[in-house]
Amino acid sequence: MNRVHVSIRRKLLFATLAPLCAAILLCWFIGATLITDRVFHQAQLKVLGDLNSARKVYLDEINHLTGLVKVAGMSPIMSGSLESPPQQGLESMLQQLLQSEQLSFLNVVDRNGVVRYRAARPASRGDHLGDDPLVARALDGNPTGGTQIYSAERLRREISASAGRLSVAIKATPRSRPNTRQAEQRGLLLVAAAPLKDADGSVVGALQAGLLLNGDSRLVDTISRIVYDQAEGGAATIFLGDVRIATSVRDAAGERAIGTLMSGEVATAVLDQGRRWSSRAFVLKDWNISAYEPISDPQGNVIGALYVGMPERPLLQMRTNLNLIFGGVLLFVTLIGVALSSWLSRRLAQPVRALAEGARRMAAGERISDIVVDTDDEIGLLAAEFNTMAREVSTLNQTLEQKVARRTIQLEEKNQELLAAQKELARAERLAGIGLLAAGVAHEINNPLAIIRGNTELLQDEIPEQAEEREEVEAIMVEVGRIERIVSNLKVFSRSGIRRLTRFSLGGLLDSILDQIGHQIPLEPYRLARDYRGRDCEIEADEDQLRQVFTNLIINGLQAMEGGGVLTVDISPDMSGSLVSVTVADSGPGIRPEQMEKLFTPFFSTKPRGSGLGLAVSYGIVNDHGGEIRAVNREGAGAIFTVTLPLRDRLSEAGHPSAES
Repeated sequence: MNRVHVSIRRKLLFATLAPLCAAILLCWFIGATLITDRVFHQAQLKVLGDLNSARKVYLDEINHLTGLVKVAGMSPIMSGSLESPPQQGLESMLQQLLQSEQLSFLNVVDRNGVVRYRAARPASRGDHLGDDPLVARALDGNPTGGTQIYSAERLRREISASAGRLSVAIKATPRSRPNTRQAEQRGLLLVAAAPLKDADGSVVGALQAGLLLNGDSRLVDTISRIVYDQAEGGAATIFLGDVRIATSVRDAAGERAIGTLMSGEVATAVLDQGRRWSSRAFVLKDWNISAYEPISDPQGNVIGALYVGMPERPLLQMRTNLNLIFGGVLLFVTLIGVALSSWLSRRLAQPVRALAEGARRMAAGERISDIVVDTDDEIGLLAAEFNTMAREVSTLNQTLEQKVARRTIQLEEKNQELLAAQKELARAERLAGIGLLAAGVAHEINNPLAIIRGNTELLQDEIPEQAEEREEVEAIMVEVGRIERIVSNLKVFSRSGIRRLTRFSLGGLLDSILDQIGHQIPLEPYRLARDYRGRDCEIEADEDQLRQVFTNLIINGLQAMEGGGVLTVDISPDMSGSLVSVTVADSGPGIRPEQMEKLFTPFFSTKPRGSGLGLAVSYGIVNDHGGEIRAVNREGAGAIFTVTLPLRDRLSEAGHPSAES
């Protein structure tokens, strides 16, 4: 039994490189993991710091709005506006303050909470705001500010239509909560209120101002500009519920992603549970390193969220670059290790290889000279012992060779006699078997064939030449003649290779077979596609034998399509002009893989009543013509049989006459 040969050089190379590569891979894995975790941890800490900065900017904006109304409320004109008649210049002062500070609304409320003046909607007044928590605190003498949600009705009452769109269309967003709303009609506002006092310090009303955040990008752009560099690609967002109403996040078209939704996982933590979120989060279309903080109204209810984050992709790219650097280092060190290990292993393996070659030559009976190994180690000691053994074996071989030579001559003589006897015995058995088979088959076929021929001749004599049945009877005689030729060939089967060569049209032969095939198989459920039309060619071969081959293939193809189908026959001459291929393709169920290897084996058949000789005989005929027959399976779509034949017989081309039977 042969064993797998692995050289000592390869073993030494593997023993050297395996620990080295294992150590490098381990360092690579540990280093890359630690560095990646550290980078992502630092990125998350940075985002948390960014969220604190964003919250400060957000609160500063509320404080600015609160300070604004507080300072404006100290004006005598404001407190005097609640007198009757009001002081002059109130309306112009309110309009100037509304426009200069770009406020969404600015209201003057009396001590009963009734709106006396609206700068954004001068015609709308008289409604009661005393239940507003910020207005109530201001009427108690405390300036205050915060974030509030206004309903669509209140927005229309407070803000003029020219102030911008008051609703936000909601857009479908991956990984968001299920949503059936089409638009967000409510508004998220920064609102501040300050008391209005008369000369003696009594509260006579309140000044209320608000800034609508829906669609207003000034605050988020300020946060993004303060917190992030342009290269970082960070963004900020203000949510009303889970809807983005103000954001610097861009969608695929480069537009602000207003109306998109918060990730469902984040919404559960921030909006439902009222806690911060600091981790990876799916933002619009990609993963970001993110931080969210809930936004609450004056009553402490979570009404939205403040978001800051930056894309995760640059960090992933950095990790990829880090892995590439480690991979380059590993490859470089591995190449150096391979070079050094190859050099060392080659020096160690050369004397071992010399000893192995000497042993091989000595085993083959050759006389070898001493093997020289210039080392003072175990390999040198092994070489010295090997040389001593070789000299002793050489002395013994001289004696053995003489004896072996004499015995070899005697054995060769006996072998020649035995081989001659075996050849004669095999030839006799083969000829006897073939003769017995041919005689038996010919005898069994000739008797019924003679009866068929006789009866057919009687029918020919009885049927007039003009009768339609005359053609059928003549066809029977033709086929009887072909059977007689087959039987004749069977008789001389032991002298194989006997063919009746003629030149004939291959397309004509196929047409003849397809025209008469209906006498053997009803063709109603089948369609015969003669794709060879226009590609006919002449071939030099035994027409009857090839008729037997193609008839067998066509019948097999039709029988394989139970219930009907398409049988396609085609002719394809090759480019050299010396070969031609005939394909017979059916649209049946195909041939199972386990049947493919046995197709051309005698007595193997897939049909219940088949003899199993059709394909085997066809294979022999095609092979005798110097051609090739092969099958290609299309399981579930049929099978294709291809017969490739030379256009001219090889013996004829060589100038040898063909035998005729």
